[in-house]
Amino acid sequence: MKIKQRMGALAALSVAVTLAAGPAFSAEPPVSIAFLAGIIGDPFYTSMECGAEAAAKEFNVDLSWTGPTAWDIAQQQPFIDAALQSHPAGVVLAPTDSKALIATVKSLMDGGTPVVTVDAPIDEPVDLQSIQSNHYLGGVAAGKAMAQVTSGDGTYLVLGLHPGLPDIDARVRGFTETFPKDHPKAIILPVGYPETSATKAAELVSAAIQANPDLKGVYATHYAASVGAAAAILQAGKKGDIKVIAFDAAPEQVRDLKDGVYDALIVQEPYLMGYESVKTVAGVIRKTIDKATIKHDNLLPFTIATRDNIADPDVSKYLYVDKCP
Repeated sequence: MKIKQRMGALAALSVAVTLAAGPAFSAEPPVSIAFLAGIIGDPFYTSMECGAEAAAKEFNVDLSWTGPTAWDIAQQQPFIDAALQSHPAGVVLAPTDSKALIATVKSLMDGGTPVVTVDAPIDEPVDLQSIQSNHYLGGVAAGKAMAQVTSGDGTYLVLGLHPGLPDIDARVRGFTETFPKDHPKAIILPVGYPETSATKAAELVSAAIQANPDLKGVYATHYAASVGAAAAILQAGKKGDIKVIAFDAAPEQVRDLKDGVYDALIVQEPYLMGYESVKTVAGVIRKTIDKATIKHDNLLPFTIATRDNIADPDVSKYLYVDKCP
């Protein structure tokens, strides 16, 4: 009871602080923050946008949101260049290339413009903070989920994005480095790289099904790969026979999980990434947050969604959305 009372008191204090802070922020001119997403239209990033918009409203931020329709630095760079032409006071960036954007981020930071990166890291810690999932542990969790729905022998296919991406590669390694150790009879096929094309992912899975009659499972490390994998398995009439573990929890994935196409989803926290990044950048601009107190690596946890727990409020609250409320 004392714990509940204490939590209630803390909640009341939080509300009081928020209410007290609101007029102070609204009395100040808004600060401008440019948010450069990795992929526009992807439910993961739509959920992130919802969090960013909530923080922008709470902390009086003039927020711009833009980005490409594919995870490609060649497509993202023009959006970055255009956004920086307006000289925003702060930047949130989902880097689609871990090397190419180092110089841009360093130049902004050196010039006094705080930059927080989200979802994927850059190779040098020149940004103010990096907010992302613990990708490797997500891959480990995917392996454990696969072990719960298969015998651990037979053949398995892993779908990455393209080689050289530190976040997706970590999701791959988390699975390929741990699942075979616990299941030495398992055969892991060469990693497939469909990029952000569901069509390419479907082609890779279809080819694996034809070449490997003992294909037991597919692990998809991102949304597009999972959609393609699901389509190929349904086309082959293998729903339920070939187990699918996938990252992310878009509405389509949740529907297919309930229908038995997927067996587990590794759910990230994109809403929190959007909210915390905007909150942090706004606080640094206004000097209500001391940069020296900010921990560079902010690794967020994940939730495992299955057919057994998908209706649990502690799980369903993390599912992604197609549009903000």
